Parts: sequence; C-alpha cells; structure tokens
Amino acid sequence: MLATTSLLVLFVLLLTNCKPKSDSDEDTLLLLAVAASRICANSAYTGTTVVASTATLDTNTDCITGMTSSMSADLPAWIRNNFKCAVGSVSGTNYVFRSQNIPNNKSYYFGSTSPRYEALGSGQKAAGTNQISSQCLVYTIPSSPSEKLTNKTGTQSGYASVGITVNGLAIFNNAAAAPDTLSTEAQTFDQYNGHPQNSGVYHHHSQPLNVSNNNSNLIGILIDGFALYGRDCKDSSNNTTTPTIGSGLDSNHGHTTTTQHFATATYHYHYTSDPTAGIPTLIGSYFYGTPGTVSN
Repeated sequence: MLATTSLLVLFVLLLTNCKPKSDSDEDTLLLLAVAASRICANSAYTGTTVVASTATLDTNTDCITGMTSSMSADLPAWIRNNFKCAVGSVSGTNYVFRSQNIPNNKSYYFGSTSPRYEALGSGQKAAGTNQISSQCLVYTIPSSPSEKLTNKTGTQSGYASVGITVNGLAIFNNAAAAPDTLSTEAQTFDQYNGHPQNSGVYHHHSQPLNVSNNNSNLIGILIDGFALYGRDCKDSSNNTTTPTIGSGLDSNHGHTTTTQHFATATYHYHYTSDPTAGIPTLIGSYFYGTPGTVSN
C-alpha cells in the first residue's frame, strides 16, 4: 500500500511540475504510464534523451536517432505536413509542441568527438565552451491567433524561446546576451546559422540554412501562433516578392497576404534585415499577436 501511495504521489508531482496545462486525457494517460521511469514527463513524448557526443542521424526521419518525430492528425496541414523532430498535438484552443531541441544538421557545438561535429566556417569563432545539450521545451501556442491591438508584447521579455522551427529547434529574438550586439554574436554561428547558449539550448536568430536559404520556405511558427517564412513571399498564385521593413513588412517583420499554405490572406512573419539587430533576423522586437507560453 505504501509503495502504491508513493507512486501516486510521484505521478502528481510529475504532472504538476513538468506537464503544461492540457485538457488531453491521452496526454495524461501517457504521463501516468511512464512517470515512474522518467525524470521529466516531456521525455515520454520526445524519445530517448540524446547525448551530443554520440548523436547520429536517423535517415528515415531526418532527425537525431532516438528522438520522436510525430505530428497529430488533428493539426492543420501546414503544420502536420511540414514539421518534424518534435511532437505536435492539439489541446483545446492551442497547439502544443514538445522538443528535445537537438539539430538535425551537423554543428561545431556537438563537440569534436561527436559524429555530428563540423568545423566552424571561415572567420567564425566559438561561443566560449557552450555545447548542444538535450532540452525539455514545451510550447503552448494559440491555434486561432489575432492581432494584439494595444501594448504589444516584446520579444525580449524573458521567453525561453519565441518560436519553433519546422525541424523542432528554438527561435530566439533579435537581441544578444549583453554586452554583445547580435551582429557581433553572429560571429559564433555554426555553418547553419545556429549556436547554443550557456545551458546548451541550440537556437536560431537568423535563417536556419538547412531549412531556408534566401527563399520563401516555411521556417516555423512563433509563439503567438503566426507562421514564419524565409526572406521571400510566394503567394497562392505563385507570385514571389522580397518584402522588407517599410516596404511591404511592418516593424514586426510581418504582413497580411496569401501564401503557399494560406489561400486566404493571413498575417505571417518573414526573415528580414532588422534595425535593432543590425543583421537579418527571424523576428523584430515585438509580437504581432498575443504570445502563448514556453517552458523548459
């Protein structure tokens, strides 16, 4: 009886401390099934914890071996058919993504002994001793986003991440850790424009080059629920333009048009030159909509 009681207490603690608010019974049952053997409930969704020094690529999923890549059938097609290397689901009026946040590209920041190691590009320098490590990122993102009309929320407001890429990686804002500027910090990007901060969270401020390279590809979703695209905008009639801030885009990097995924004109963001960062970034200083939540 004592053992049973202790296990129930463990279940409650895990549900309280590790799982975001959700109305999904399926999520709860899965947590109960694995709680006794998992440190973080997120691990139940994202697969075996990846160790950077031994990481390999699963060519079937195009994600790191051991990571779960799954998008639920009730997600909209623009997410379901394009996102991977994370677990996506619908919970009430939100999309929920859970990710270990390990890049499927090679990187200097896997460490020199890793099969996924790749030297930095010419002229680049290391971000100190920072290395990629497995995370427990959980994004809860509104599924029917709308503009926040007053007092827009800053992207530099302490969020663990401001969005998730189509390959399950954290998107960071247009600022660098003080006292650096982002244009200076960009010198530490690997060959895919990513790097980890001091707790191992690999992330992108700039276009992830294995996803988008100055084109109109879908890059990800920001935590206010709006899609993020590359530099170019291809509308539903296949017309391509290259909008910039002040010439087609607002200061948040966004505009309202059709895209390859939205036949009705819909607000979305673009990778573009950012005056605060001094380099092109994935988002400006404010969200267009009301952001959801991110935990790690």
